[in-house]
Amino acid sequence: MRFGVFCTYENPRGDYRLCYAAQTELVQRAEALDFDEAWVAEHHFDPDAASPSILTLLAYLAGVTTRIRLGSAAVLLAFRNPIQVAEDVATIDLLSEGRFNFGVAKGGPFALQNKHFLAGQDLTRDMTLEALELVNRLLYEERVTFSGDYYKADDVALAPKPLQKPIPTYVATTTTAAIEYAARRGFGIMGASPIPLPRIVQLVADYEAAAPGADPRLALARFYYGAPTRAAALSEAVPFIRRFSERMRGIFLARGESVANFDPDGILERSLIGGFDELREKIASLHEQTRFRSLLLKPTSLEADKNLRALDDFANHIRPFLPAKTKLEQAS
Repeated sequence: MRFGVFCTYENPRGDYRLCYAAQTELVQRAEALDFDEAWVAEHHFDPDAASPSILTLLAYLAGVTTRIRLGSAAVLLAFRNPIQVAEDVATIDLLSEGRFNFGVAKGGPFALQNKHFLAGQDLTRDMTLEALELVNRLLYEERVTFSGDYYKADDVALAPKPLQKPIPTYVATTTTAAIEYAARRGFGIMGASPIPLPRIVQLVADYEAAAPGADPRLALARFYYGAPTRAAALSEAVPFIRRFSERMRGIFLARGESVANFDPDGILERSLIGGFDELREKIASLHEQTRFRSLLLKPTSLEADKNLRALDDFANHIRPFLPAKTKLEQAS
């Protein structure tokens, strides 16, 4: 098992400077505690999730860390110029000394994103996959000429080139077609915190059916708060979960769509929130069911210092008591 942190740059106090400082400190604490990875989400036009410039944030984190791997979770390719993305990805990989994981997605159900970036929701999946094809060619081929439905390149020679060849690439999706696309190309897959466990299990099965014997390298995010007792963990986590649930339910209700995945009780049930003994068992069971490569913890206190403490507690009271790595995991 690999462990990481998932950063959504939540901003409960409405202070962007403090928000950025808190998330930076969280990543640095994770590195000091020997976490393996830190992933940053991309959101736009949302004061509660203040991470629109995801590649800028990752470049900064590359400069204030030395060992932890850094990942995009995920770059919303339909809203960006793929040539510029390729340049930024190569630059971050160089700045981080080859510590970058490149995750992409089509973007969630946030109408303002599609409106302001002029990308209809019915097109973003196809735009994302076409852009990813172009980005990967630019990263690893000397000169690229490309003509697709949405993007074109005429004899482009990217400079700089990345250090890693290839950069580990992930697709964040819940659609079978995109999972099959990732499997055929050897990309990893990502699962977001609210996605129910049965759906995660099905995504892994779809991947393995599309590419028998391949490793989906699942990076699975889950809301997390550990404490000596379940009651203590809930007292910190519930206000965050309720706030998140209200925001997401409002978005989905406005679209006339189901809000079943954002019921606060359901989110709590599939999160890693509880006492230390309980969480050891839940993580072991989660690994057995999904065979995740990386578990990404999203600390769920509204207080930055308590999120740091939650990471400390994970490192001291949970991680040392989990099952030992398999030989395959130790070699990866």
